Amino acid sequence: MNIGFYVGYNKFSLDSKFRQVLGDELLMESLCRAINRQFPDIQAELYAPNYLPKQKLAAMIYLHDTPPSRDMADRSILYIQNGERFSIEAQDVIRNRCKKEYDGYVFFSKKLFDVYHGLVEKAAPSLYLPFGVDTTLFHPRSVDEKYRFECSYVGNDIKGTAATWKYLYPAVDFDFGLFGTWNLLFLRNNAYRFGSQLGWRAIRYKLAFSRISRGKIPQEDVPVLYSSSKINLNCTQQTCMDWDVITLRTFEVLACRGFLITDIVPSARQTMSDCMVFTTGGRDLTEKIRYYLDHEDERLAIAQRGYEYVQKGATIDVRARELVAFLKAYFVS
Repeated sequence: MNIGFYVGYNKFSLDSKFRQVLGDELLMESLCRAINRQFPDIQAELYAPNYLPKQKLAAMIYLHDTPPSRDMADRSILYIQNGERFSIEAQDVIRNRCKKEYDGYVFFSKKLFDVYHGLVEKAAPSLYLPFGVDTTLFHPRSVDEKYRFECSYVGNDIKGTAATWKYLYPAVDFDFGLFGTWNLLFLRNNAYRFGSQLGWRAIRYKLAFSRISRGKIPQEDVPVLYSSSKINLNCTQQTCMDWDVITLRTFEVLACRGFLITDIVPSARQTMSDCMVFTTGGRDLTEKIRYYLDHEDERLAIAQRGYEYVQKGATIDVRARELVAFLKAYFVS
């Protein structure tokens, strides 16, 4: 039995020196490997506009709002596993995205799952599927001194001014390892022109991060960074906070036995309060960075609890089994 996952943009970002690494591609490649490893009767593969299936599949799971193709697969499922760049109510997400041409839905948010069943009278088969970390890639590594920062962050400039200012900018006062797309040198020569549009906080962090960013980190080095950096930071997209989503980065850092300071996602604080440190940002973040840099034993104990939590039930293998059980129950035999 062949199943596929379909992204709406060209794949192979992992091999490009110039494109941003796309999280959807990373996650789905890991999920395909986990399915293929555990289920010999299933062949799972990631497809894209530049990489289409050569034969018709039993089911295609779409990661974006791509119109489903009956020529590619017998059954079409929409997997909502991304936040929105701008704030949007859960009810509006369901109304806009859960359309009748799909045979079923997978949600990365329990809130979206519940709203869907509350709004839709004759709901299609659906599954709540939290993120799971690929522990064949993300596991504790030996400390590498070149990544032994006081604090670090991997990501691009997509979280907005308010969140970036609160949850990332305070790290500039420390030895901060910042990776990702922050290279906005043009702002140095155009700060006055853009000031009225962006505001002084945006100008300030963009100029600072453009200066200190180390650019794209090799994907194979990300687990080394998480294991080596004394403190890892997490800044959650606002819609993921609104929809109560524990992000994949959270699990990836913990799987490397990394220490994490993060913004507050309600379900994370309820279920993982002793596995990481939560912050309201700004001065509170600065104080917590200083405290945990000075208290290594506490830092290591928290990181160990986070590692044990992930190993018990937040791995990609667990999520693969949940997804396959759902597909076999409703769509494929």
